[in-house]
Amino acid sequence: MSFQKIILATIALLATTNAHVLMKSPVPYSVDKLDNGPISKAQYPCKAQNGFTVSTMNPMAVGSKQTLQLSGSAVHGGGSCQLSISLDTTPTASSVFKVIKSMEGGCPGIDSQANSYDFELPASIPNGKATFAWTWFSKLSGQPELYMNCAPIEVTGGASDKSAFEALPDMLVANLDDSCESVPNFAVQFPNPGSAVQKGSANDAKPPVGAACGKSVGGNTPAQPSPSAGQPSSAPQSSSVAQPSVPVGGQPVASPKPTATAAPSNPGGVFAPGASSVAGAPAVTSTTLVTVTAAPSPAKPTPSAAPGSGTPAKPSTPSSGGGSGATSCSTNGAVVCNGEKQFGLCNNGNVVWQDVAAGTACVNGVISKRSFNSRVTRPRYRSPRAAMPIGY
Repeated sequence: MSFQKIILATIALLATTNAHVLMKSPVPYSVDKLDNGPISKAQYPCKAQNGFTVSTMNPMAVGSKQTLQLSGSAVHGGGSCQLSISLDTTPTASSVFKVIKSMEGGCPGIDSQANSYDFELPASIPNGKATFAWTWFSKLSGQPELYMNCAPIEVTGGASDKSAFEALPDMLVANLDDSCESVPNFAVQFPNPGSAVQKGSANDAKPPVGAACGKSVGGNTPAQPSPSAGQPSSAPQSSSVAQPSVPVGGQPVASPKPTATAAPSNPGGVFAPGASSVAGAPAVTSTTLVTVTAAPSPAKPTPSAAPGSGTPAKPSTPSSGGGSGATSCSTNGAVVCNGEKQFGLCNNGNVVWQDVAAGTACVNGVISKRSFNSRVTRPRYRSPRAAMPIGY
């Protein structure tokens, strides 16, 4: 390579380096040593290798407008920036930076010159000396990069303690290793952006990826409840009694499979048995007999088919009510029959009717399965498959 080409290459490299972006105001620590390149893990935070010499103290009053001034033209198509505060005046890798503003997309600019950004210190920032940080995740740098400049500040008009400050979200730390990296060619969508967020004009932001992304000591990431905390067990309770498919006063169950029976909300309530009348279900079903000690006078039974007609009655489909019988009662918890095909529970003087399950009948306040000789106590009622022997 000729000497002239070496000179041109050197000039081009210097021009590229000098075109990067750095913070101009607030005035950074060790401003005379500050460079505008990305930060490495060994230099984190704040280009620590330059030291923390205070050339200019930057006063900041809580609630007053402040301005971040950036210098440089290599904005790499934009990206995302955060403004953060640490209470440490000589920050280390273990220092905690809390976010006061996030700029997602278009930061520090999308053209050839870096922009300026207005911000305010929230009232949660404690009074006294602290460290202000500007971080930038570039969009089109060709590799994951983090830029970071810090400045000394003195806060007035703020909080007297740091309890509210500690509740702010943590600054995102990424692109220092592969534990958390920005998505190439996209601005960063911050996992914990805080309450002050400025969006870019383009929808070009994606969350960073990696196991260490979004971990926060405080801020906007709520703790996830334990899946079993406060949740009822979904396992069916073991029982030798067949469970009804339709709970009294409830809606029809979509699946005929046995399910756990929830405790009734009305203490002392009575559950009547039932069985699914889904198409294909057997007409004769093993159920539990429910007997009450104080039943009201039975309503006049309404036969489902004319006696002696030879026409078998169709298995009833469960419904949520609408019977023609009386809707009032006197004995709380008693089973009330509305003919053989409907029953209800006396609940504080009211009755809600629903059909009995296939293969059963309601007679004299008792719901029982139909006899295999097709007879019940009163009136005669023939099941479609009542004449079949058990197990047919």
